[in-house]
Amino acid sequence: MLVSLTVKQFALIEQVHLEFDAGMTVFTGETGAGKSMLCGALAAVFGARARADWVRHGAKKAEVTAVWEGVDMRIDALLEAGDVECEETLILRRTITSDGRSRSYVNGVPVTLKMLQQIGEICLDMHGQHEHQALMQPLVQQQLLDASVPGVLLHDVRTSFEAWQEYRSRLQSLHHERGETEQQAMWMRDELARLEELDISEGLGDVLQSEVNSGRHHAQVRQAASEALALLDETEPSLRDILARAIHAIETAEDFHEGLRRSRQLLDQMDVLLGEVTPELCGVLDHAFDEVALQQSEQRLMALHEAMRRHDCDENGLLTLMHEWRERLATLDTANWDEASLTRLLEEARYCYCKHAAALHEARKQSGEKLVGQLRPFLDRLALAGMQVCFEVLTEKNESDWGPGGWDRVGIKIMSNPGEPWRDLAAVASGGELSRLVLAFKGCGALTGMPHIAVFDEVDTGIGGETAWCVGELLAQMGRDRQVLVISHLPQVASCADHQIVISKSEKEGRTITGLEPVEGQLRQAEIARMLGGAGASFQHAQDMLIRGRGAALL
Repeated sequence: MLVSLTVKQFALIEQVHLEFDAGMTVFTGETGAGKSMLCGALAAVFGARARADWVRHGAKKAEVTAVWEGVDMRIDALLEAGDVECEETLILRRTITSDGRSRSYVNGVPVTLKMLQQIGEICLDMHGQHEHQALMQPLVQQQLLDASVPGVLLHDVRTSFEAWQEYRSRLQSLHHERGETEQQAMWMRDELARLEELDISEGLGDVLQSEVNSGRHHAQVRQAASEALALLDETEPSLRDILARAIHAIETAEDFHEGLRRSRQLLDQMDVLLGEVTPELCGVLDHAFDEVALQQSEQRLMALHEAMRRHDCDENGLLTLMHEWRERLATLDTANWDEASLTRLLEEARYCYCKHAAALHEARKQSGEKLVGQLRPFLDRLALAGMQVCFEVLTEKNESDWGPGGWDRVGIKIMSNPGEPWRDLAAVASGGELSRLVLAFKGCGALTGMPHIAVFDEVDTGIGGETAWCVGELLAQMGRDRQVLVISHLPQVASCADHQIVISKSEKEGRTITGLEPVEGQLRQAEIARMLGGAGASFQHAQDMLIRGRGAALL
């Protein structure tokens, strides 16, 4: 709940500090004293768009600070996402400069205006003639009906819609792919055939380059192999003969010196290696030159380089591309079967959604009729006897307007007076009528999950007598569940409040100043008497009204 509000240099308010308690608090005062400034200050600290005229004339900036206490998981989640430490006490501060710029803080940490607005959506519900009305939002009107609709219907509609959209998305993707890849598939098949002819493997380029180099320098290769082989085995003395003599020389004395023994071991290894060289050289000499094979290797190497240049990758990249193309072509080959299967599943999912949406439609109509019946007694008590209310539940014809909440367009229609046409609530209801309509919904238990603080301005416009008492009693009843702040000029409404604050206007050093002061006891009785007219008899009347009001507050 709201614990305190500090306002500095805001419009006509120089500086005030208010502390709040639970229940219903009423703000009263002379006409023009600036009662609506309180609504402006609350709106500012809970994220309303900044206005330059909020800053008191001559001041550099206005500042509003609100202290909120209570645990709310939604607020904790917002703070955690904004790197603000979660505490049971929340301090919201907003500063507005004379040029309309503003800064926002939560627990001393600078935050975005959006965070203040999100906190405001959780904490504050403004009901005033010039404020946005939640009741006018189509989503809120739908939620009024859905509150008494079986939850399984809402769940079935949502899940069937999600399944329907999933199959629709998959089928659209398939059509998109087929449309885009019809020509691409032809190109992929041709290109894949060209690459498969190359018989690509890892390191193929190096192998082909070696074959080409060997073929192009065949004569030079044979000459090198012949000369090397002659030096090893055919010349006198040959390298093998010289090596054998060296080994024989060392053998005669190797037992007498470690160095000779190690040398002998190394020469033995050389002899083994030379023995392996000879077959290799003989193989080179035995290999006949094949001009046709050389041309084939050159053409294959050229084609490989061209393919790598064309696709900007190496052999491994070409292998990856070939694998991807084979998979895509395989998918396209089975596309007809996939399309038929997806089309069947899509039709089944749409039928399932329509079945559940139709059931939800009927449940909403029944819920609307029931709610209108429950609303009637409260409308009569709130001087809205001539107003007729109905819930219009229409089926959207365009499938693009269907959603996870069904295919309905829900709206509240009202007939202000008998014989008048039905019109949308937002088009004809005044601020006072809207506020009383909210009270009627609250009275019949239709409004659930609403913000913690309800602010009512102009709720008592155009009423009096017993209707005013009814409004006051319903506001006091609402104060049992939520913190209710009411700006009123009616003594009946004021008498039902748990707390009363008087807003007054005075002059200080040639400047108009608005002040706010809590009143109790005789001061409150005097304020009620002033609201009644201020005559001597009114003072006793005021006391009687406060006694009746306290009884209403205890209901």
